[in-house]
Amino acid sequence: MSATLREAVAEPAPLVRHPRRILVVSLAVCLVPVAALAIVLWHNHGFGDGRGGAAKGGGHPALPVYLRLFFAVLAIGGLAHAGGWVARRLGQPGVVGEIVAGLLIGPSLLGRFLPGVTAALLPTDVRGHLAVLAQVGLVLFMFSVGAEFDTAILRRQGTAIGMLSQATMTVPFVLGLLLVPAVFPHFAGAGIGEAPFAIFLGTAISITAFPVLARIVEDAGLAGTPLGSLAMVCAGIDDVLAWSALAVVLAVIQAGSPFGALVALPLALGFALLVLLVLRPLLARGADRLRDVRAPVAVPLVAVLCLVFTLAGLTDRIGVHAIFGAFLAGIVLPRGSRFLAGVPERLGTLNRALLLPVFFASIGLQVDVVSAVGDAGLLVAGAVTILVAIGGKLGSAALCARAGGLSWRASAGLGVLLNARGITEIVVLQTGLAIGVINERAFTVLVFMALVTTVMTMPLLRLLGLVRPGGSAPTQERLAR
Repeated sequence: MSATLREAVAEPAPLVRHPRRILVVSLAVCLVPVAALAIVLWHNHGFGDGRGGAAKGGGHPALPVYLRLFFAVLAIGGLAHAGGWVARRLGQPGVVGEIVAGLLIGPSLLGRFLPGVTAALLPTDVRGHLAVLAQVGLVLFMFSVGAEFDTAILRRQGTAIGMLSQATMTVPFVLGLLLVPAVFPHFAGAGIGEAPFAIFLGTAISITAFPVLARIVEDAGLAGTPLGSLAMVCAGIDDVLAWSALAVVLAVIQAGSPFGALVALPLALGFALLVLLVLRPLLARGADRLRDVRAPVAVPLVAVLCLVFTLAGLTDRIGVHAIFGAFLAGIVLPRGSRFLAGVPERLGTLNRALLLPVFFASIGLQVDVVSAVGDAGLLVAGAVTILVAIGGKLGSAALCARAGGLSWRASAGLGVLLNARGITEIVVLQTGLAIGVINERAFTVLVFMALVTTVMTMPLLRLLGLVRPGGSAPTQERLAR
């Protein structure tokens, strides 16, 4: 074969040697003029006075609200993604950096020291629209959690694992109940009773972040291993119990009395059974019949969105919360359907890129670390709560796992994994703040607890020697020693 022919049939050399660099530079090239345009418009016309009128001192008309909303989402999304990138570079889950980036915009930093920057990023009349987008992002997030939740894994495991999961939920929950007399004056919302507050606090202390845990298990090289699988199963069961407890709190608060909750809870349970036992097989049958139908991408996408928001709206009307309906929608969505292939992934990508950062920003606007630091009683109550939360979750998991035959190292690793609370805790806390069961200062302290317990996971796993970056994880034999 001649040299010319060999060159003709040979695989061509790649045109781009550093695609990631090109991606970064391209984004910078695109964002710089957009940022410059925003600054020029803000300087010349203003983003508005919060009422949609003319800018101060200029007489020029304010930017339309949709443009201010666009710039706010653009700024929030950029900060959140930058924070996630920094967190991943530091060996932490990206969600940690995204949450911290959201906190920086709020009164803890920019809102206190550079209020003009916060006002420019998040104008007053835009925040209501951002709150709506944040709720949409929360609903879609809970749908993604349900779609990724493996209900079959709960049936495949034995009674011992079920008891282990209940112990890791029950112990911190009871410890949270014991804390109520000490922290109630500092944490409780105005006019809230001790019973719903106690259930909520126990739930907040005992929850595990199932979606974040899945990412941590994967990053640590524990996916598919006995320890990683055990942690995921326990976290799944714990989350089901936690959401059930939260439903009780929501029913009591929104019904106005425990007797009203006796109506809301059976309705919620009956609705869940109807969805799981009737709607789920109907959806699976319909997806099978449509498996050979070639429909535009928009058709299954709109169908799934209708399912999500219909169930979310119904559970909200029942008196629990829209997040439970969205979670049910994810669980009953047919798995492996050709007609619905890729729809959850598309919705998840859009949500992570645009709407979840808005949710994080809305959380940041409600967190004021400086005010919390100035209250000595609140600091003591918060420190005790964090210590009880960490000790109760980590200790109960480690002791029960050790009794089940795991080595002390693996048992401690299980406790460390289940101690991560992440975004699931943030969702629970935001719900509690919205219904008034906790106040804003308690919200700040408990958000800090969620961040601390998530950030400490990877360093402790490395300290225990359980992180396998190459994907090789401890075998069953090594775990049992």
